[in-house]
This record gives sequence, structure tokens and C-alpha cells, in this order.
Amino acid sequence: MCSGTTGSFVGGGDNTPVPLSTVPMPARASTEPFLVIDEERALLVYHIALPDLNQAGQAIRNGEPFCLVRFGGAVFASLGPPNDREVSRHVLHAKGLRAYAAYEVLRSTLVAEWWPDIASPVALRHFIFTFKESSFEAVASSCSLVDSFPTAEAARKEAFQSFG
Repeated sequence: MCSGTTGSFVGGGDNTPVPLSTVPMPARASTEPFLVIDEERALLVYHIALPDLNQAGQAIRNGEPFCLVRFGGAVFASLGPPNDREVSRHVLHAKGLRAYAAYEVLRSTLVAEWWPDIASPVALRHFIFTFKESSFEAVASSCSLVDSFPTAEAARKEAFQSFG
């Protein structure tokens, strides 16, 4: 799981974005997010910010490092607006959502309204990753860093192979 938080739950719904500490933050330029999804999971590839190289797993010193993040039990995944110039218009900006970051949204109204009959308070969790030209949102039961890679091509290849 991406954080030690309690996840989203029905009721309350104060939508608190909390930065994830177990995945690398996205790079500021040319993040090139890439998404592969099916009915059970979503896999996100993105360019890693240089300060987060050590957190990404293996030390990648050459090339432009990318990572692969897996969202298990994904019931919703979207890659699109807002970009870094428009993130201030996002409903969660007032609560701390910023560009070039990865968050879990605690007490998410998205989860509470779309999946009101979840069996447990931590069954579904809401995640947001913000990039230069887009944002990624997912509702899933888990989030984990698969690995880091020296190039986007290597990370994308691993994403596709994991569906094999």
C-alpha cells in the first residue's frame, strides 16, 4: 500500500490530500505519464523527480529515470486535466493539492458517493498524481511501487509484460 493511512471511508468526506511517502514524486518537466489498465488493475509509468532517485528502489544514475506504480483492485482510473497550470482550479487545491506530486485523498467524497456500499473503510482508496500536462486519478484497493527503470521504454515494457 502507498501509505500508512487509514484510507477513504464513507461519511465525513473532507477530502484531505496527503502526500504519499512510498512512491517517487513526478519530475517537473517531460513527465510523460503512461497508463495501462484492465478490469482489475491500473499501471502508471512516470518520470521520477531527481531528489527521489534513492527512494525509487535501484539507484539509477544514467538516463532519465521512470517508475512503475501498480494500483490493485482499481475500479476507476483517469488520465487527463488538470495540468500544472490548471491544478489551482481543482476542487482539492484549497486543501493542499499541488502540481508534480502524488497523493492519497483521505475521507474521499468520490469514494463515498460512487461506492457507498463498500465493505470496509479501507476497501477503496482515492489517489491523485499530478504532472506537467495532466493528472492521474484512481480509486483502488492498493497502490505499490513496482520498480524504477533507466528509461520510459523499459518501464513501459515492464507494464505491458505484467499483463501477460
